[in-house]
Amino acid sequence: MKLRYLFALLAVVTLMGFYSCEKDDDEPPVNKSISRLYISYSDFNPNTSQTKFNNVALLPFSDDSSKMDLGFQTFTSNAKGGRSIYFNPSAQLVFQGSDYYLAADTFIYKLGVGETGVLNDKASIPQNRLTNVRGMVFHPSLDKLYAINIRPDSSMLYVMDRPRGLTSSQRMGQQFKFNENADYWDVTIVKHGLVVSKSGTNGGIEIYDDLIISRDSTITSRNPSKILTVANSNNIQGMSVDTVNNMLALTDFVDNGAASVGRILIFDDYSAISQATGTITPTRIITGVNTKLKQPIDVELDFRKDSKYVYVADKESKAVYRFLKTDNGNVAPNATYEHKQSGVNRVFTPAGISLDARN
Repeated sequence: MKLRYLFALLAVVTLMGFYSCEKDDDEPPVNKSISRLYISYSDFNPNTSQTKFNNVALLPFSDDSSKMDLGFQTFTSNAKGGRSIYFNPSAQLVFQGSDYYLAADTFIYKLGVGETGVLNDKASIPQNRLTNVRGMVFHPSLDKLYAINIRPDSSMLYVMDRPRGLTSSQRMGQQFKFNENADYWDVTIVKHGLVVSKSGTNGGIEIYDDLIISRDSTITSRNPSKILTVANSNNIQGMSVDTVNNMLALTDFVDNGAASVGRILIFDDYSAISQATGTITPTRIITGVNTKLKQPIDVELDFRKDSKYVYVADKESKAVYRFLKTDNGNVAPNATYEHKQSGVNRVFTPAGISLDARN
């Protein structure tokens, strides 16, 4: 009798062990605090006989108080020079665009995410129209990926249906032409509207209310609901909207090569800004020699409640910097990450960042 109970107990323990091993590897436990920063690098080695360049880095503990690059990992995707990068936990994928000007590469690459954030190749979305992909954003309930693509003759927003399963070139779900052929860069979704950053002299953001919920594929263009200009801006590119802490961050710089001057523009009341018209003024500006900012091109706010950090990728300084959200003026970065690869004599150039921050 005791032997029978022993066998039964062993069977239960075995089953428990089996099911624990069957845990979905795509996503981490929901009760685990996460702060993973994905960085895309534009460096590309066209010589196939030489070492491939790592074009993605992962900082799995980017909010660590003492060392942002604690446990950093690197990855080499098939992108011929990485560019924009975007992660959404609902998609369970990292999407990476390529720098088309380095080599012909009209793909958006899909990278799988393991339990600890480790990346693996999944597939790619081929589309010959994707020659200059910049910002990307995924809408979970609609299962659509939105991507800004800039051509010399047009500024376009392409919409890909069910991007997680796309592996072949198919007709776009929708395509939208911006009425102004401007230098658009980043894109995000707030409520039912699309928010887009715009570069150039006196750039800023444009808001397109209710655009994403429209299923009418015949809509090819629409005027923005609001055009918000940042006076005296020059090269606004990266954008991050933190709806939890009600903040907006934009990158800007004066382009003068190594002597460029970079700025992070912080707006502390996004709700008010989104209802404004005309010119908007930053609450604080992070800039100056001590910041090391020269040509910041992407920015990410940690949107967890009462979070502390803002992350910035700078292509001229070849570094990713971490600042405090409360910083202002000529302050030194809170932490810095520069990517170097063993056996490769160069410091890599960041082209985009994406933050996965969850409690």
